[in-house]
Amino acid sequence: MNREELRDQLLAPVFQWTRLGRQTNRLMTGSSAVISYRTRRLLRAGAFSRQADWDEVARMTREKVEIPLQAATAMAVAMLPVVKQFWTHTGQSMLACSSDSMSLLGSRGPEEFRERQADLCATLINVSVGWLRVFGSLAEVASQGVAPVLRQVQGNAERLGKR
Repeated sequence: MNREELRDQLLAPVFQWTRLGRQTNRLMTGSSAVISYRTRRLLRAGAFSRQADWDEVARMTREKVEIPLQAATAMAVAMLPVVKQFWTHTGQSMLACSSDSMSLLGSRGPEEFRERQADLCATLINVSVGWLRVFGSLAEVASQGVAPVLRQVQGNAERLGKR
């Protein structure tokens, strides 16, 4: 693995978490617009007198149940490959580190020791990059969970903004 490939692999999780941060920012902005609109509407109306107000309350109530279930389902589905990746990486890492460590211990001379030490170092770098990849995958799982909520919030903000 050359320097550029290593750099790209090390930065990938940073970009995944950055995307999740931007997605969360859009969620908070949209949520504040929806909350602001609904609060103003309720304060102006006092008691619910129009059918549109009752429809909005019914919609809010339904969303409070449906959307979290959609988010949980999306995260559960996204989590399955991450769990598989985690356990696969864990087993392969343990095997590779053990193998290279035993090989290093069995070195017969200084030159062979240096070669096997370099192999062990390369294995440790690959293990670290793999763990970073798993860490980045967690951002993707969270992103899958935020997506239904964000979609609903943005839809509500557009719909309520047109009123």
